[in-house]
Amino acid sequence: MEFSKSTRHLIRRNEPLAPYTWLQIGGNASLFAEPNSLEELSQLLADAHRLSLPVRLLGSGSNILCRESGFDGLVISLSTAELSKIEIRGERLIARAGARLNHVISAAVGAGLSGLEHLAGIPGTIGGGVVSNAGVTNDDLGSHVDRVTIIVRDGKMANLDRRQLQFGFRRSNLDDMVIAEVELALEPMDSAELTRRMQTNWIVKSKNQPQSGTRTVQAFIEPDGASLADLLEAASVRGLADGEVCLSAQHAGYITVSGQATSEQVLALMERVSRAVEIHSGIQLQSPLKIW
Repeated sequence: MEFSKSTRHLIRRNEPLAPYTWLQIGGNASLFAEPNSLEELSQLLADAHRLSLPVRLLGSGSNILCRESGFDGLVISLSTAELSKIEIRGERLIARAGARLNHVISAAVGAGLSGLEHLAGIPGTIGGGVVSNAGVTNDDLGSHVDRVTIIVRDGKMANLDRRQLQFGFRRSNLDDMVIAEVELALEPMDSAELTRRMQTNWIVKSKNQPQSGTRTVQAFIEPDGASLADLLEAASVRGLADGEVCLSAQHAGYITVSGQATSEQVLALMERVSRAVEIHSGIQLQSPLKIW
């Protein structure tokens, strides 16, 4: 199995994945790389396609549940500085896919550009946020996206403009695509007012999330037109625990793990919760978690 000369030095073998995820759970990636440029990322994807290797992209690890068996393929981390770059051009913000969403929001607010301040406190990267159309009740990320640059399987780049993009409730038509860069169209506004709004939204969001530093992920998202907290309460599953895995009683939809909790235990608890809610209300809960 030969990677190109320009990418061979990037490959690490049997890399533990648990340290890269919020839950700190999971086995090893048989192959792992951290490209330092879009060119290296493109070449890695082209190599993987040529070698028939499955690929997973790793952002902040906030929505990943990795099985103990690990991933038999190539995991590409987007955490390097070049792949996390943020640039302001007039009323446009251009961000590479690995940029943390909260860093993108702070950059926009600092530049006096409005549109993202309502999203403060949402974890993850801009790339993952666009794919899942991250949002809150009164706003979503997709409504501000004007262009997405993707990398196709042979490593070549292509631009998708607004007319080619489709965003819905917590979804887009970008699933299974490799996002390299996102361009957002924003509106000018007083930076001090935007900072106040961002801080207010951050405080509100923080009240609905477990404290940072805990091994916690959002396992279920708010259903369209229903209250997740009410659904969990009605199904008598808030605070449901199984060994070292627990569905938070205070923060609707979040799961916390401790000790030597496994991915199988997390998935089993999620299944119990989903089944209970569906039996009681007929609503099928959706999860933002990516299972590797």
